[in-house]
Amino acid sequence: MTRSGRCGGESGAGLLELVVAMPLVVLLSAGLAASFAFGLRAYLFLLSDWALQEQVSYAMERMTTDLRYAEDAKIENGRLRILCRAVSGSPQWVAYERTQEARPRIRRDSQPLTGESTLGEIVMRRFEAERIDTKTVFLRLVGENLLTGQTYELETAVTWAETGI
Repeated sequence: MTRSGRCGGESGAGLLELVVAMPLVVLLSAGLAASFAFGLRAYLFLLSDWALQEQVSYAMERMTTDLRYAEDAKIENGRLRILCRAVSGSPQWVAYERTQEARPRIRRDSQPLTGESTLGEIVMRRFEAERIDTKTVFLRLVGENLLTGQTYELETAVTWAETGI
């Protein structure tokens, strides 16, 4: 009676095959990890730039809304002051300005409209207001995302209506 050896006739992965396959698995895993990290970084940059656009758009929207219902507007030393109509009571002045901090932002009556973001460092590079005629103001806002280096600029001209009430 012959006995076959313990490994005789069995097929499977030998040590040599494992030694050859391991570097291939490591290279594939490293490639997948690198592409995932690149995709995650691109996604974070996209979200950061989106936050920049949202902040600049929000500040511009607040200014244009106040100007549409204005009774008067003044531009002094880089500040835009708007005499806003009130639903009840007398009109009130609101002021918009770009701060002179290390990371400038736009403020409305000392309350920040732009600046803080968990997705990137956003600064306002430019805030311009120019009186075109007696009832029209031209506005320009430029923000920059310091994380990505992207800038976002909005400009508009707003004409407010006569009160006539």
